Amino acid sequence: MYIFSLLLSSLLSAPPEPIAQMECPEFVEEVALELEPNKQYFRDTVRARVERREVSDAELFNFFKQFGENERKIKLASNELLANEIGAPIVYSMEYYQEKYFGLENHLTIHHVPAAVTYQTPFGHLAGDSQGEFGGELVFVNNSGVVELIQDMNVEDIYKFDFGYVVTAGLRHMGSDRGTLYLVTFLDGEPQITTLFGLIGAPETSLKLSNGDLLINSRDGSQVLRTDGSLERVSCVSNANRRILDNI
Repeated sequence: MYIFSLLLSSLLSAPPEPIAQMECPEFVEEVALELEPNKQYFRDTVRARVERREVSDAELFNFFKQFGENERKIKLASNELLANEIGAPIVYSMEYYQEKYFGLENHLTIHHVPAAVTYQTPFGHLAGDSQGEFGGELVFVNNSGVVELIQDMNVEDIYKFDFGYVVTAGLRHMGSDRGTLYLVTFLDGEPQITTLFGLIGAPETSLKLSNGDLLINSRDGSQVLRTDGSLERVSCVSNANRRILDNI
């Protein structure tokens, strides 16, 4: 018992594993797209492209009638006309009744979303957007133009790894600061999503490194997703805009 107590005491008093130090480059869009040529970014000049129309109870009933019992009550479509007009790679439209952030009572809302980031896959495009505290989503637009809502999330970026597509997502708002890495894989051409890791906070920036690793910067520090799928806390020693974590 005495020996066990000594072992337990030594484990509890052991110093924390040191955080790896590394040089953390700044995000440069041109460099990012050179590393991942199947990705595109788009920055819309309009805060939100929203249309609403007042509807009767009968019109509302007919709208809901098109969905299955357990189906999300959002009608999705690819808006190629608007995409061509504003020069966006992907614009998806969502029609809903109070289902998402811009809904109003007695009105059907159509929200046209130019995706902030898109990634071309063999089966279509993964596309994501973030409306800050109002939410966001990750969608899949297949090669036939059919749009599928994969999951509600505040998408920061999308990256390709050998084991699938990694989505950085999260939100820092008021007292909350949460970030997540999601993994999207394809089964028979259909996207499958799983949670890969929780992050120390919402990603403020992220970038693929030349060795294939992914650097994720949050308010409270930085992490690296390695090409083998492991996640590691790191201290950025040469980036003046990042917090130095030497005392952690």
